[in-house]
Amino acid sequence: MMSEDEELEKLMKPEYIASLTRAIELIKKLDNLGFLDLISGVLGDEDTMKTLFGLLTSDDILSLTTKSDSFMAMLKVMSEKQNVKALTNLLEMLTVLQNKGILDPIMGVLKDDDAMGTLMGLMSNDFTMNLIMNNKQIMDSLGTLDLSVTPHYVNMIKAIENAIKTETVTPVGGMMGTLRAMKDEDTQKGIGIVFSILKSLGKTCGDEFNCTARK
Repeated sequence: MMSEDEELEKLMKPEYIASLTRAIELIKKLDNLGFLDLISGVLGDEDTMKTLFGLLTSDDILSLTTKSDSFMAMLKVMSEKQNVKALTNLLEMLTVLQNKGILDPIMGVLKDDDAMGTLMGLMSNDFTMNLIMNNKQIMDSLGTLDLSVTPHYVNMIKAIENAIKTETVTPVGGMMGTLRAMKDEDTQKGIGIVFSILKSLGKTCGDEFNCTARK
Protein backbone atom coordinates (compact mmCIF):
# COMPACT_ATOMS: atom_id res chain seq x y z
CA MET A 1 0.00 0.00 0.00
CA MET A 2 1.39 3.42 -1.00
CA SER A 3 2.09 6.07 1.60
CA GLU A 4 0.62 9.58 1.38
CA ASP A 5 3.91 10.91 0.00
CA GLU A 6 3.97 8.24 -2.69
CA GLU A 7 0.37 8.94 -3.66
CA LEU A 8 1.12 12.70 -3.82
CA GLU A 9 4.20 12.03 -5.93
CA LYS A 10 2.15 9.89 -8.28
CA LEU A 11 -0.46 12.64 -8.70
CA MET A 12 2.28 15.12 -9.58
CA LYS A 13 3.33 13.12 -12.61
CA PRO A 14 2.87 14.97 -15.96
CA GLU A 15 0.17 12.58 -17.20
CA TYR A 16 -2.00 13.45 -14.16
CA ILE A 17 -1.37 17.22 -13.98
CA ALA A 18 -3.58 18.11 -17.00
CA SER A 19 -6.48 16.01 -15.70
CA LEU A 20 -6.18 17.48 -12.19
CA THR A 21 -6.10 21.02 -13.60
CA ARG A 22 -9.27 20.43 -15.63
CA ALA A 23 -10.98 18.84 -12.61
CA ILE A 24 -10.11 21.84 -10.43
CA GLU A 25 -11.36 24.26 -13.11
CA LEU A 26 -14.62 22.32 -13.37
CA ILE A 27 -15.11 22.35 -9.59
CA LYS A 28 -14.41 26.09 -9.55
CA LYS A 29 -17.05 26.71 -12.24
CA LEU A 30 -19.59 24.59 -10.36
CA ASP A 31 -18.82 26.55 -7.20
CA ASN A 32 -19.24 29.91 -8.98
CA LEU A 33 -22.61 28.75 -10.35
CA GLY A 34 -23.74 27.68 -6.90
CA PHE A 35 -23.96 23.98 -7.73
CA LEU A 36 -21.57 22.92 -4.98
CA ASP A 37 -23.75 24.56 -2.32
CA LEU A 38 -26.77 22.84 -3.81
CA ILE A 39 -25.04 19.45 -3.84
CA SER A 40 -23.78 19.99 -0.32
CA GLY A 41 -27.30 20.84 0.83
CA VAL A 42 -28.74 17.73 -0.84
CA LEU A 43 -26.05 15.49 0.68
CA GLY A 44 -26.76 16.95 4.10
CA ASP A 45 -30.53 16.37 3.88
CA GLU A 46 -31.35 12.80 4.89
CA ASP A 47 -34.89 12.84 3.45
CA THR A 48 -33.67 14.13 0.09
CA MET A 49 -30.94 11.49 -0.03
CA LYS A 50 -33.48 8.75 0.69
CA THR A 51 -35.65 10.04 -2.16
CA LEU A 52 -32.66 10.10 -4.53
CA PHE A 53 -31.61 6.58 -3.57
CA GLY A 54 -35.20 5.45 -4.02
CA LEU A 55 -35.26 6.90 -7.54
CA LEU A 56 -31.88 5.42 -8.46
CA THR A 57 -32.92 1.96 -7.29
CA SER A 58 -36.46 2.06 -8.74
CA ASP A 59 -37.56 -0.54 -11.29
CA ASP A 60 -37.78 2.10 -14.02
CA ILE A 61 -34.16 3.21 -13.57
CA LEU A 62 -32.90 -0.36 -13.25
CA SER A 63 -34.81 -1.30 -16.41
CA LEU A 64 -33.23 1.66 -18.18
CA THR A 65 -29.73 0.60 -17.18
CA THR A 66 -30.31 -2.85 -18.69
CA LYS A 67 -31.21 -1.16 -21.98
CA SER A 68 -28.37 1.33 -21.93
CA ASP A 69 -27.10 0.34 -25.39
CA SER A 70 -30.48 0.97 -27.01
CA PHE A 71 -30.94 4.17 -25.01
CA MET A 72 -27.54 5.53 -26.03
CA ALA A 73 -28.18 4.61 -29.68
CA MET A 74 -31.46 6.53 -29.53
CA LEU A 75 -29.73 9.55 -27.96
CA LYS A 76 -27.09 9.44 -30.68
CA VAL A 77 -29.73 9.57 -33.40
CA MET A 78 -31.66 12.33 -31.61
CA SER A 79 -28.50 14.44 -31.16
CA GLU A 80 -27.74 14.57 -34.88
CA LYS A 81 -28.08 18.10 -36.25
CA GLN A 82 -30.92 17.45 -38.70
CA ASN A 83 -32.84 15.40 -36.14
CA VAL A 84 -32.50 18.06 -33.43
CA LYS A 85 -34.15 20.58 -35.76
CA ALA A 86 -36.88 18.11 -36.72
CA LEU A 87 -37.61 17.25 -33.07
CA THR A 88 -37.66 20.95 -32.15
CA ASN A 89 -40.19 21.67 -34.89
CA LEU A 90 -42.27 18.67 -33.80
CA LEU A 91 -42.34 19.84 -30.18
CA GLU A 92 -43.30 23.37 -31.27
CA MET A 93 -46.12 21.95 -33.40
CA LEU A 94 -47.39 19.79 -30.53
CA THR A 95 -47.27 22.81 -28.21
CA VAL A 96 -49.38 24.86 -30.64
CA LEU A 97 -51.87 21.99 -31.04
CA GLN A 98 -52.09 21.65 -27.26
CA ASN A 99 -52.61 25.39 -26.74
CA LYS A 100 -55.31 25.47 -29.44
CA GLY A 101 -57.13 22.56 -27.80
CA ILE A 102 -56.72 20.32 -30.86
CA LEU A 103 -54.53 17.67 -29.25
CA ASP A 104 -57.13 16.50 -26.72
CA PRO A 105 -59.77 15.52 -29.34
CA ILE A 106 -57.08 13.71 -31.36
CA MET A 107 -55.97 11.77 -28.27
CA GLY A 108 -59.62 10.98 -27.53
CA VAL A 109 -60.09 9.51 -31.00
CA LEU A 110 -56.84 7.52 -30.77
CA LYS A 111 -57.98 5.99 -27.47
CA ASP A 112 -61.48 5.16 -28.79
CA ASP A 113 -61.40 1.68 -30.36
CA ASP A 114 -64.69 2.21 -32.21
CA ALA A 115 -63.57 5.54 -33.68
CA MET A 116 -60.22 4.07 -34.72
CA GLY A 117 -61.97 1.10 -36.29
CA THR A 118 -64.17 3.45 -38.31
CA LEU A 119 -61.16 5.51 -39.43
CA MET A 120 -59.22 2.41 -40.43
CA GLY A 121 -62.24 1.21 -42.38
CA LEU A 122 -62.47 4.53 -44.23
CA MET A 123 -58.75 4.49 -45.01
CA SER A 124 -58.68 0.91 -46.27
CA ASN A 125 -61.88 0.65 -48.34
CA ASP A 126 -61.94 0.38 -52.13
CA PHE A 127 -63.21 3.95 -52.63
CA THR A 128 -60.36 5.51 -50.60
CA MET A 129 -57.76 3.34 -52.29
CA ASN A 130 -59.18 4.35 -55.68
CA LEU A 131 -58.86 8.02 -54.69
CA ILE A 132 -55.25 7.48 -53.64
CA MET A 133 -54.35 5.59 -56.80
CA ASN A 134 -55.91 8.26 -59.03
CA ASN A 135 -55.17 11.33 -56.92
CA LYS A 136 -53.16 13.12 -59.63
CA GLN A 137 -55.87 12.82 -62.27
CA ILE A 138 -58.53 13.85 -59.75
CA MET A 139 -56.60 16.88 -58.51
CA ASP A 140 -55.70 17.94 -62.06
CA SER A 141 -59.36 17.74 -63.08
CA LEU A 142 -60.60 19.58 -59.98
CA GLY A 143 -57.99 22.25 -60.62
CA THR A 144 -59.74 23.15 -63.88
CA LEU A 145 -62.99 24.05 -62.09
CA ASP A 146 -63.89 27.72 -61.84
CA LEU A 147 -64.72 28.01 -58.15
CA SER A 148 -65.95 31.57 -58.61
CA VAL A 149 -69.19 30.11 -60.03
CA THR A 150 -69.74 27.84 -57.03
CA PRO A 151 -73.09 29.55 -56.29
CA HIS A 152 -74.34 28.32 -59.69
CA TYR A 153 -73.29 24.75 -58.83
CA VAL A 154 -75.15 25.03 -55.54
CA ASN A 155 -78.26 26.46 -57.23
CA MET A 156 -78.33 23.55 -59.70
CA ILE A 157 -78.09 21.03 -56.86
CA LYS A 158 -80.86 22.84 -54.97
CA ALA A 159 -83.06 22.86 -58.08
CA ILE A 160 -82.61 19.09 -58.48
CA GLU A 161 -83.27 18.62 -54.76
CA ASN A 162 -86.50 20.63 -54.93
CA ALA A 163 -87.66 18.70 -57.99
CA ILE A 164 -87.03 15.36 -56.29
CA LYS A 165 -88.78 16.45 -53.07
CA THR A 166 -91.92 17.57 -54.90
CA GLU A 167 -94.72 15.27 -53.77
CA THR A 168 -97.01 15.74 -56.77
CA VAL A 169 -95.22 15.36 -60.09
CA THR A 170 -97.52 15.65 -63.10
CA PRO A 171 -96.56 13.10 -65.77
CA VAL A 172 -95.97 14.56 -69.23
CA GLY A 173 -97.46 12.24 -71.84
CA GLY A 174 -96.96 12.33 -75.59
CA MET A 175 -96.13 15.19 -77.89
CA MET A 176 -99.15 17.31 -76.88
CA GLY A 177 -98.28 16.97 -73.19
CA THR A 178 -94.71 18.03 -73.94
CA LEU A 179 -95.89 21.06 -75.92
CA ARG A 180 -98.26 22.10 -73.10
CA ALA A 181 -95.44 21.75 -70.52
CA MET A 182 -93.16 23.87 -72.67
CA LYS A 183 -95.61 26.79 -72.41
CA ASP A 184 -94.49 27.25 -68.78
CA GLU A 185 -91.88 30.02 -68.52
CA ASP A 186 -89.77 28.20 -65.89
CA THR A 187 -89.78 25.04 -67.98
CA GLN A 188 -88.61 27.04 -70.97
CA LYS A 189 -85.72 28.44 -68.93
CA GLY A 190 -84.84 24.95 -67.72
CA ILE A 191 -84.82 23.60 -71.27
CA GLY A 192 -82.61 26.51 -72.31
CA ILE A 193 -80.14 25.60 -69.56
CA VAL A 194 -80.19 21.93 -70.58
CA PHE A 195 -79.46 22.78 -74.21
CA SER A 196 -76.68 25.16 -73.10
CA ILE A 197 -75.14 22.32 -71.06
CA LEU A 198 -75.43 19.94 -73.98
CA LYS A 199 -73.72 22.45 -76.26
CA SER A 200 -70.89 22.92 -73.77
CA LEU A 201 -70.50 19.16 -73.45
CA GLY A 202 -70.20 18.92 -77.22
CA LYS A 203 -67.41 21.51 -77.21
CA THR A 204 -65.40 19.78 -74.51
CA CYS A 205 -65.88 16.26 -75.86
CA GLY A 206 -63.02 15.56 -78.27
CA ASP A 207 -61.13 12.65 -79.74
CA GLU A 208 -59.60 11.67 -76.39
CA PHE A 209 -63.13 10.77 -75.16
CA ASN A 210 -64.03 8.99 -78.40
CA CYS A 211 -67.08 11.16 -78.97
CA THR A 212 -66.23 13.03 -82.17
CA ALA A 213 -69.41 13.62 -84.16
CA ARG A 214 -69.77 11.31 -87.13
CA LYS A 215 -71.08 12.62 -90.42
